[in-house]
Amino acid sequence: MKRNLSALLAPVFALVLGVFAFSSTALAAGSAKLKSSEVSEVSGAWHVFMTIELPKAPSIPHVPMKFLFTKTAVFERALVDTSKDPVTNRQNLQNQTPTVESLDVDFANGQGKIWKGTSFDFGLTRTRGYEAGEYSLQLRTTDGLDIGGKLNITLKGENPVVDRRSITFDAKKPGIKKVDDGSDPNAPPKQAKNDDTPVASQDVTAAGSTAPFIDPSAYNKTQEEEVKQHPKGCGCAVPGLPTESPLFFVGSLSGLMLLARRLKRSSAT
Repeated sequence: MKRNLSALLAPVFALVLGVFAFSSTALAAGSAKLKSSEVSEVSGAWHVFMTIELPKAPSIPHVPMKFLFTKTAVFERALVDTSKDPVTNRQNLQNQTPTVESLDVDFANGQGKIWKGTSFDFGLTRTRGYEAGEYSLQLRTTDGLDIGGKLNITLKGENPVVDRRSITFDAKKPGIKKVDDGSDPNAPPKQAKNDDTPVASQDVTAAGSTAPFIDPSAYNKTQEEEVKQHPKGCGCAVPGLPTESPLFFVGSLSGLMLLARRLKRSSAT
């Protein structure tokens, strides 16, 4: 009876093992390995080396793949009140959105032959949002098939300094980032809740008087601007000469002498 039961259960166990093997192959095909789990920063970038192997050789030499980097921890360098030098702290992170790097992986050699395995390397830069810390890496095809399992990689380097001191005098120095506490330095002073003293108004009121822009005496007429009246007379005066001029008498005498000569000539004839 026991032998018959074992004979009946053997196919069932075989079927279950086959299902699990097929599921693991479907969820994670092939393998992916890092040459080193720690990468140092060189000139603002981290150079990652890894080997990728597929279940079989692909149909095309260049296979598009996605590299998903999820940040799990960050190395923060901060200025604190208890130390004059920056202090490095490891901060654990959760529920971070992965950064996706879409790259074409080459599975062909120089002769054009396609292999199922390859060595691949690429760079990560700070301009893409990476910083010194710990990440989990998952390699995935464009149709959603995972290649291998998740890998842990550490990007070594020095992050920009964060100022966490309560009082600081050099927050504007390059390379130091001041943590924002949510306060607005340009906001007016707030009144305390238990203080009944009214807050002084910030409005500016003009006081006193100032001299006018134009002096009132400027509107008075000068002596030259006054209208002069012409003196009344008979109209016999020569313009520019006074009526008592000696020329007036000389002219009159000459006329009388000329008249006397004409009368004398006419009487002689």
